[in-house]
Amino acid sequence: MGRYALAIDAGTTGVRAILFDAAGVARAAAYRELTMRYPQPGWVEQDPDELWQRAREVVAEAVRSVSAAPGEIATVGITNQRGSAVAWDARTLEPLAPMLVWQDVRTADRCRELGEQGFFVTPNTSVTKYEWIAKRVDAARDALAAGALRLGTPDSWLASKLTGGLHATDHSNASATGVYAHFERTWDTALLDAVDLDAAQLPKLVDSSGEFGRTSTEAIGFEAPLAALCGDQQASLFGLGCRERGLTKCSYGTSAMVDVNTADSVTAGGPGTYPLVAWSIAGEVTYCVEGLVVTAGAAVQWLRDGIGILADAAEITPLAASVADSGGAWVVPAFQGLGAPYGLSGARAMIGGLTRGTSRAHIARAFLEGIAQRVADAAECVWAASNTPTALRADGGASANEVLMQLQADLLGLPVECSRERDGAALGAAALAAQATGFWGSGDVDAWRPARVFEPAIAADVREQRREQWKRRLALATQDLV
Repeated sequence: MGRYALAIDAGTTGVRAILFDAAGVARAAAYRELTMRYPQPGWVEQDPDELWQRAREVVAEAVRSVSAAPGEIATVGITNQRGSAVAWDARTLEPLAPMLVWQDVRTADRCRELGEQGFFVTPNTSVTKYEWIAKRVDAARDALAAGALRLGTPDSWLASKLTGGLHATDHSNASATGVYAHFERTWDTALLDAVDLDAAQLPKLVDSSGEFGRTSTEAIGFEAPLAALCGDQQASLFGLGCRERGLTKCSYGTSAMVDVNTADSVTAGGPGTYPLVAWSIAGEVTYCVEGLVVTAGAAVQWLRDGIGILADAAEITPLAASVADSGGAWVVPAFQGLGAPYGLSGARAMIGGLTRGTSRAHIARAFLEGIAQRVADAAECVWAASNTPTALRADGGASANEVLMQLQADLLGLPVECSRERDGAALGAAALAAQATGFWGSGDVDAWRPARVFEPAIAADVREQRREQWKRRLALATQDLV
């Protein structure tokens, strides 16, 4: 009888493996960073082989740390960065090109061309990356001619390597590729024709929860059902227990993603948001609306690596807490543009309100305030697709920052419930896999439990004043772009 559900979380900057017990509690975890390559401005690549090898390493380390026997892994789930494109040969399961990461914008001009033809495609989705590889990489062209080209997001690549050839993805990942027909729940054949590809090169569409195949001993040392595939943000929504319409989460990482459950309807949110499949179980599809805050934790990394205000990112919490406010300093953290509701890739960060009395602590607090304000912007946009919820659920590394979470509660006027498991995506993948195999019993076990709740601590009129002041500052940062 298995003792653990294994979640593999293939993120943008690293890959993690977590073993959850039968009560949904994490018992072991391991993490490895992934190498990012920037061969030209706007190009962002990773090595698919490195992703696979790091995945094998973290799985082995997590299993070893609890001395788990091969038969004690009851079920396996994969969650992953979305929009990245991998190409491999079906005959050898070897990659044919670098993985083009979702941040890669080399196909921006092509996206504009397709837009003029009536297709809504952005550079951060996969479809034009697939086209770029198939047309410009010799090995991929050869595999295409031989009928052996396989294209997919990182979940498909890992599933293929884990099982020895399965070519599948779930609807949540497919909906983030740019080539998914939401209402038909299949690949968009018109867009595939426009990019000279067809469904034969793309993965089979499966539910987010279900037994798709088995891992091989040769691949990771044990056999177990591969029973969940789900995009990272949607898996986090599931893992944080947002199973009903209107329930909302924010994942605070390098960027921040706000997602609201919209139940069984494809619903439009405010500007800069987009509908996605949240998950599908037994053929029943749940949808969500997502809003992106492009720069969140990356702003803190800049304080550390860019100007040396911090020696370690963790220092920002006590430093920001050492002052009651920002002393008039303010920050628009648009280091890589602005997401919802602005959609301005050319926006840049701005720091203002500095005086001779401004200290490191004031600047640190101003950065956290700027992140919280941007999340509030995105939240207001996604809630155009639903009623405002009674709370915001939070995960990700920055959800451990007590100052940021209190600022967030104050600016939203809602409690912020912080997940006990910071990797909500891994928790969601484990929950989906456990549901498919009955590992957590005959029904679904909701493993969501908040570790701490932050209640709003300012009056409504103060909140409105701060939000209005923020909008004026955003206008300064974007005045040459709109």
